[in-house]
Amino acid sequence: MKLHQFIERHTWLLWFTLLLCLLIVFLLSIAIGPVNISLSNIVHAFLASSKSVDSTIILSIRLPVAVAGIIVGAGLGVSGAIFQAILRNPLADPYILGISAGAALGASIAQAFLLSSIPVSLSAFVGAIAAMTMVYLLSLSSGSSTPLYLILAGVAISAMLGSIMSFVMLMSNAMQIRIYSIMLWLMGGIKETGWHELIFVGATFIVLIVFAIFTAPYLDILSFGDEKASSLGVSVERTRLLSMTIAALLAGIAVYLSGLVGFVGLVVPHITRLIIGPSHKRLVMVSLFIGAIFLLISDLIARTVLKPVEVPVGVITSLIGAPFFLYLLLRTYKGYRF
Repeated sequence: MKLHQFIERHTWLLWFTLLLCLLIVFLLSIAIGPVNISLSNIVHAFLASSKSVDSTIILSIRLPVAVAGIIVGAGLGVSGAIFQAILRNPLADPYILGISAGAALGASIAQAFLLSSIPVSLSAFVGAIAAMTMVYLLSLSSGSSTPLYLILAGVAISAMLGSIMSFVMLMSNAMQIRIYSIMLWLMGGIKETGWHELIFVGATFIVLIVFAIFTAPYLDILSFGDEKASSLGVSVERTRLLSMTIAALLAGIAVYLSGLVGFVGLVVPHITRLIIGPSHKRLVMVSLFIGAIFLLISDLIARTVLKPVEVPVGVITSLIGAPFFLYLLLRTYKGYRF
């Protein structure tokens, strides 16, 4: 019996395991850092209105970072699952349509020209969404946004924006300091975020996830091809545009909170399919949990592997994600159904 067949018969076990794993890594993310905090102090900080040093560290620094990590990992996991379905390409991830190039360009402009009134994270978010819009409009020049034209447009836009980013970096003054800041941001890292900002971002994230769950069944129909989906009464262009918008906004939120974190959106949907099968009805929800768990574990490793030096989390996700993806490709591809 295959794993996803076992899961279909014991759905409760899947959700219990996912929730338990997420709770464990969430608590570890709060407990482990430059100063380790005991579980009893964490519980006390949540239940009592203490103003101790540990409570301040937990509630003002580590808890917002852990919540942001969940949003980033879950957003990239769901975004990757959607893009792989839309493009019918198992190698697709949230950045294949030029999102990473747009975000990098937005961040480079803000860093290079010291736009203090416009945060780097906001510039990156705007750049990511603008790049996806350009790709979609360019693909429509062929008559319809087919997966092939979307990928080709994404490659073209990525190359163009990458060249512009290089030009911006060369034209900026005090080059070495600012290029270092840009490169550090490009490697990814969950930033410390205030609660007001995090609540707004989290509310937007929840709305997008709800839309993603409701549109997931249509992704199963799109996997049959545009002609078959149209014959089944699905508006292919409208469904693809809505799904792309949801996925791009989720990726944009992740960029806003963490910079560029690679391989999460690529690897997580593959892990999820191997567990529950190809149905997008459950794939979206399970990718949400596995993405959050994967990102929090990577962040824990980033904090502790060279302690007290903190490694950019994007480096860790790539070091974990690339070999794991190769392992999946070599060991399980024959029995893998996309």
